[in-house]
Amino acid sequence: MKNQALARKWRPKNFDSIVGQEFAIQAIKNSIQNERIHHAYLFSGTRGVGKTTIARIFAKCLNCQTGVTDTPCCECSSCLEIDQSKAIDVIELDAASNTQVDNMRELMENANYQPTSSPYKVFIIDEVHMLSKSSFNAMLKTLEEPPAHVIFILATTDPEKIPVTVVSRCLHFNLMQMTNEELIGQLKKIFDEEKINYDEPAVDMIAQFAEGSMRDALSLADRVINYTNGEVISEKLQTILGIISKDTTTDLIEAIVNNKKEVVQSILSTIKTANLSYENILKTLSERFYDISVEQTFNENPDRKKSMADVIDPKLLQTLYQITIHGLKDLPLAPNPYVGFVMTVIRLINFMPNNNPNNMSLEPNKETQPNSIKKSNSTEEPEKKNLTSDDSFIKINPNNWRQVVEQLKHGMAKTLAQNCEINSFSDQQLYLAVDDKFKHLNNDKYINILESSLLELTGERVRVFIQEAETTQTPAHEKSLEDSEALKHATNSIKSDQNLEKILNEFEGQIIEETIKPINH
Repeated sequence: MKNQALARKWRPKNFDSIVGQEFAIQAIKNSIQNERIHHAYLFSGTRGVGKTTIARIFAKCLNCQTGVTDTPCCECSSCLEIDQSKAIDVIELDAASNTQVDNMRELMENANYQPTSSPYKVFIIDEVHMLSKSSFNAMLKTLEEPPAHVIFILATTDPEKIPVTVVSRCLHFNLMQMTNEELIGQLKKIFDEEKINYDEPAVDMIAQFAEGSMRDALSLADRVINYTNGEVISEKLQTILGIISKDTTTDLIEAIVNNKKEVVQSILSTIKTANLSYENILKTLSERFYDISVEQTFNENPDRKKSMADVIDPKLLQTLYQITIHGLKDLPLAPNPYVGFVMTVIRLINFMPNNNPNNMSLEPNKETQPNSIKKSNSTEEPEKKNLTSDDSFIKINPNNWRQVVEQLKHGMAKTLAQNCEINSFSDQQLYLAVDDKFKHLNNDKYINILESSLLELTGERVRVFIQEAETTQTPAHEKSLEDSEALKHATNSIKSDQNLEKILNEFEGQIIEETIKPINH
């Protein structure tokens, strides 16, 4: 068939042509060679990793006319019928469209009959987790005591929804997602065989967006081939996927880091005009932040030329990454995708320190330096003076964060600070962590109020950066432990009071522990 999709045309016909899944395939081969064939198998894994393909190849191994073998001939009538889903003794059922219990009862009755012309009657049930509870119960009896000629092969993308009683009666193989290297190797092989022109960046991009699924990779390849009339090139693929190039991504990050708002606005306008996918752009940004962070942390490519990894603060980079992935998560909640995307970019800009010693140009603005504030004349506003030497102000450090928080004004900003754990404080930049339970407090409004409150307490402008992470030593947590200990002490004191015990005995009273409060509460 000339117009056959690549995913169908290149569907593996035997175990040797399958890429990846070595563990499951070797186990099946061994069971066939040693004549230890189980009566039920369960293949689980994400879409496009080979669940149904392996099931069909396994069925060919069992019913090939050359005999039971781990290398079916793929040429006999039995093998060809299985490939075409026409084999009488290999029954394929799509559980998503056959959820009713009557369908399963009919299938189980069919299992009692001997196969027509093959050694085994094989039942392949795809997306088995979609069956109803009654259907699973109807299947269970046959799974417990199957006829010798029956083999069940179940496939699912969600094994957690399958009853444990069913899973326990199957040999369960969890098929892993294919690696990018495996996808790239197979794609190049197919493109070479099909005589399709391609470039390396395009193949890498397809593998990345396929997310471990060979079928998704080939479907995406078909899209770009049809669009370009027979080529797989990165420029056209970027248009199909709606993503920006690496150069544009780098330009956008540099403009954000350097606070070049005009450049950022120009890039945003270009993105909007090109009608690109804002979801994919945010994914590309987060991946770029990941690459920079890995480059910083593990010193990859030490011979490289000067790059963003040399000039962006590592802790700030973590905050930028968090902003990007949370912007991606919140994109469906925005009035429209473009608004959600632009607000994420604006948040990236606003989280850049005003006095950024790691500016890409490495030329800090002298007007915002602490020393320039110290030299200011007496006519300036009080908050712009350098008051760090005044004893009435607090010096922030990791050991006195609770003391600082307790002196903040009441409000949501204080609630945010109470549930934040300090990671570090340097160069007037405060890095905090907030638990996922309080992530709703982590927004620009409360952060701005917190920064203003810290200015009043410390006499210095402090930039606050918050990322969501597990916390164990927040002021609120410490206060809760102290209150718990005080309540425990008060309860023990009341229970051990002999006078109170006499009163309770005389009037048949009882202590209601829920009403006990420490004296200092």
